[in-house]
Amino acid sequence: MIEFSRCLFQVVEDNFHLVREHWEEVVRDERPLDPYWEIYRSTEQIGNLICYCARDGEEVVGYTVFFLQPDIHSRRVIIASNNTVFLKKEYRKSGGGMRFLEYCDAELEKLGVNRIAWHMTPWVDFSGALKRMGYRQFATIYIRDIGVRNV
Repeated sequence: MIEFSRCLFQVVEDNFHLVREHWEEVVRDERPLDPYWEIYRSTEQIGNLICYCARDGEEVVGYTVFFLQPDIHSRRVIIASNNTVFLKKEYRKSGGGMRFLEYCDAELEKLGVNRIAWHMTPWVDFSGALKRMGYRQFATIYIRDIGVRNV
């Protein structure tokens, strides 16, 4: 049975095999996987990074990381911006993915978050689940790499 809980970012670091699995599924470019762990850790230390984990018994089978920030345009709004979310494929079926999203929403609301922003790639699109939860599309982002090389 899959269970969810808040966890320290260290749990994500300690389960780098999941980070690599996630990277291989969603990243479709030449950038090497080389996380800037120090930024995650320092942001967590000042209270602006929240992590949740999905576990099957003792095994970590998923994680998500949010950066908390005030909305520059509306000072009464705190945004939880999802940086990354991953759940092993076999746990996404039977509603596991949806339950993980709903868990995160409920926990972030308890922390006083007013707006949650989820990010996804076109290759792993869970917008249908978000729409069923009452989310709406707010922005579209396009990127262009200039000067980025596979180091």
